[in-house]
Parts: sequence; structure tokens; C-alpha cells
Amino acid sequence: MRNIFNFKSIKSKIIAAFSVVILLVFLLGIYNYTAIKQINQDTTNIIENDLQQLIANKGMETTMANRISTARGYILSGETNLKERFNEYTEQGMQFEELARSVGVTEEFDDLVDKTVAWRTAIADDVFEVYENGNQMEAVENLNELTPIVREIMNGFEELAAHSEEEINQHGERIIDNGEQTLAIVVIASTLILILSIASALITAGVITKPIKTVMQRMKLIAGGDLSQENLQTNARDEIGQLVDAANEMANNTRDLLTQINSVSETVTNQSEELTQAANEVKAGSDQVAITMQELATGSETQATSASDLASIMGTFTAKVQEVNDNGERVQEYSNEVLDMTNKGSDAMIATTEQMSKIDRIVQGTVAKVEGLDEQSQQISNLVSMIKDIADQTNLLALNAAIEAARAGEHGKGFAVVADEVRKLAEQVAVSVKDITGIVMNIQSETSAVVESLKDGYTEVELGTDQIRTTGKTFHEINESISKMAENINMVSGNLADIAANTKEMNESIAEIASISEEAAAGVEQTSASTQQTSGAMDEVAGSSEQLSKLAEELNGLVRRFKL
Repeated sequence: MRNIFNFKSIKSKIIAAFSVVILLVFLLGIYNYTAIKQINQDTTNIIENDLQQLIANKGMETTMANRISTARGYILSGETNLKERFNEYTEQGMQFEELARSVGVTEEFDDLVDKTVAWRTAIADDVFEVYENGNQMEAVENLNELTPIVREIMNGFEELAAHSEEEINQHGERIIDNGEQTLAIVVIASTLILILSIASALITAGVITKPIKTVMQRMKLIAGGDLSQENLQTNARDEIGQLVDAANEMANNTRDLLTQINSVSETVTNQSEELTQAANEVKAGSDQVAITMQELATGSETQATSASDLASIMGTFTAKVQEVNDNGERVQEYSNEVLDMTNKGSDAMIATTEQMSKIDRIVQGTVAKVEGLDEQSQQISNLVSMIKDIADQTNLLALNAAIEAARAGEHGKGFAVVADEVRKLAEQVAVSVKDITGIVMNIQSETSAVVESLKDGYTEVELGTDQIRTTGKTFHEINESISKMAENINMVSGNLADIAANTKEMNESIAEIASISEEAAAGVEQTSASTQQTSGAMDEVAGSSEQLSKLAEELNGLVRRFKL
């Protein structure tokens, strides 16, 4: 896991962590769109093709039954309204034929239509015309001869209707299977995306906050004066890794500097004590200057040499203090860079939240499309109701035909057979309507299940958005921690600045001592004539030695604040 998140910047870590989640959500949206589009295509095919074909075939079958019954009733009773009904049923058959051709027909359908046209022509020429010429018995015989053709045509349309019904059942089953598959995949994918989002957020926050907290604790120890800790270890190559390296470098340089300061401070203390003692001795023995002139000259030269060496050491020490101070400023710059990166991370979290809002709108759009699918299913129910009305009307016509056959007596037997066939056909239509109603209700049920599933997915997206907002709060806490760490670094830099200022004053004092020592060595040759000047110079040396001793004590006090 560390190798996966071992990027060169914090921004890369954040983008890598959340790009996976966004990609998975995007792929889920594409899958939902494809699945719903397929369901819509299947439903449209049922409504615009299969169902229309079924209605046309059933309508052609029904109009054929109605026409044979009205034709028989006309030649038996002579009522002209029955002939008008025959013509009306003929027009209805043409309308059903146009409906079938609008969605595409087969060769079997064309053959049946041709037979229907031929039968209609035969009815007009051999039945109606013969009957109107006064030959009722011949018309009845001709009608009976045409009855097998009617049965063949009706059976053909019935077979076509059964085929259309079978295709509707197949499409309905496929829609149900697709709906169940889509529901399962959406639930599983939404759960996995939620788990992955939470895990990614926790891992990313841990990878970023853990080393920062470690550096912050180390800065607190350094600010408290504890420099005895081992260097921090890290494999990170990003800004946090640079921050850890800079903190280690600052701690090492500060430790070396304070060690040198401690050594120089002890040297300065010893030299100042010796210098004070020498100055007091020179002052007490001013009356014996002539006797101890050579010794004083030697001591002055030694003192000048020691002061020069000390000045050289203090110059090196001042350079080290300045170097450590510069390192402290660089650490502060790195801290500011990390703070900027954290702010960018917060901006990235805001952008991710906006992306989740877009996904939210996509899911809402998907719910609306599935609800539109439910409305189309309602239209199917309306069409099925229309078919049921046609079946009821056909059954009523069969009843009327049976009554007319009973009135006709012996001549109405063939008419009664046709009426019975019409009644059976109406019952078959009612059964088909019931089956289709069951299929439509299953489609509506599955559509409702898909709607509920999409709503669940919408809830999961909201949970993912809340988790991203929680991660944004974590980045805010990281920002506050880095700000506190910057304050500790500023405190360390302030202490180093104080050390640099004291070191500068100490260097000036040592230079002043060196100058006085040189003047004392030069004035040895004139000691006899200037004893008072020498005594006054020794007073200045004693005062400078005391001042140097005080500065050394202050420097020791600053060094003792740190634990090496």
C-alpha cells in the first residue's frame, strides 16, 4: 500500500485515490444507461411492433368471423343493415391490414390477405348478387362452400396472432431478466464503490497526516530544547518527505552548533577568568612595572595571541549560527509549501464533491427514464383493455347471431355453427388478453423494482458525498496542524536569532580585548613613562573581561535550554 501511494506530491496521492472512485461511479452510470436503454428498446419493440401485429391479426380474425356471420344473417333474413355491417367489418379489416403493414408483414400474412380479398369478391359475386337476384338457396349453398375458406383464413390469422403473442412473451421475459440483472449489479457495484470510497479516504488521510504529526511532535521536542532524538525515517518522495529531511537536517545542524557553542563558551569563560586575573595582577603590581616589564610583555603577547585565536573561533561560530538560522528559514519555507499543498488538496476535495453532485443528477435522470418506462407499460395496459372490449363485442355479436340462427330454424344451422366458432374465438381472445395483462403487470412490477434500486443507488451516492465532505474536514485539521508546526519553527528561528545576536556581541568584545592586549604589548616599552595609562588600560581590560564573562554565562544559559 505504501508503494501505491509513494508519489512525488500530495496532489498526486489525492488524485490517484479519488480517481478510482470517480471512474467506478462513471462506469456504473454507463452500465445503467446501457441497461435501461436496452429495456426501453425491448418495450418499444413490444408496443410498436409485436403488440400492433397481435392486434392486427386478432382484428383480422374477428372481422372475418363477423363478416361471415353478417353475410349469413343477410341472406337468411334479408335485413339490409346486416349487409351494411358486413361492409363496415370489411373496412375494419382493411384498417387492421394497414396497421399490420405499418409494422411489417410476412408472406403468410400476404397470402391470408389475398385469400380474404378473393373470399370477399366471391361473397359479393356468388352470394350477395345471387341472393339479390332472388336465388336464396343458391346463395346459401355458395356461402356454405366458402365457409371452409373462412375457417382456413381465421386459423391462419389465429396462428399469426399466437406467434405474435409468443414473441411478446419472449421479449417480456428478456425485459424481466435484464431488470433483475441490472438490479443485482447496481446494488453490488454501489456497495463496492461505497466501501472503496471510505477505504480510500481513510488510507489517503492516514498517509498524509501520520508523517506530518510525527514531524510536528519532533518540532515540539526541538522547540522545548530536546535535540537528543534519532533522525526521522521516511520513504516518501513528496513534499512531506522533503519536510522530514529538512527537519532532520535542521536538528543535526542545531545539535552541532550547540555543541560548538558549548565548547567555545567554556573556552571564553576560562580565558575571561585568566584575563581578569592578569588584569588585577597588572594593576596591583603597577609600582613594580619596571621589574616585571619583560613578564608583562610576554603575558600581553600571549593574551593578544589567545584573543586573536578566540576571535577566529568566534568568527567560525558566528558563521555556524548564521547557517543554522538559514536552515531554520528553509524549514519554514518547506512548511509553507506543505501548507499550500494542503490547501490545494482541500480545493481538490471541493471539486470531487461537485463531481459527486453531477453523478447525483445523472442518477435522478435515470430514475425519471425508468418512470417513463412505467408510463409506457400503462399504455400497454390501455391497449390490452381495448382488445378486451373488442372480444366482448365479438361475444355479443355471436350471441345475436345465435338468436338469429334460432329464428331461421333449419336454414340457420350453418349460421349457428359459425356463431359458436365466433364465441369460441372471443373466449380465446379473452384468455390471450388475460395472459398479456399478466405479462404487463410483471413488467410494471419489475420496472418498479428497478426504480427502487436506482433510488437505493442514489442514496449510496449521497453517502459517498457525505464521506468526501468528512475527508475535507480532515484536510482542514491537517491545515491547522501544519500551521501550529510553522509556529514552533518560528520559535526555534527566534531562539537562533537571539544566539546570533549574543554571538555578535561576544565577537565584538573579543576583538576589543585583542585590541587592548595589542596596545598593552606595545605600551610595555613605554611603561616607565606611562604607568597610569597602563593601570587605566588594565581597568578597561578587567571591565571587558567581566563583560565577556557575563556574555559567556548568558551563552551557557541559552545552550542549557537544549538537551543534546
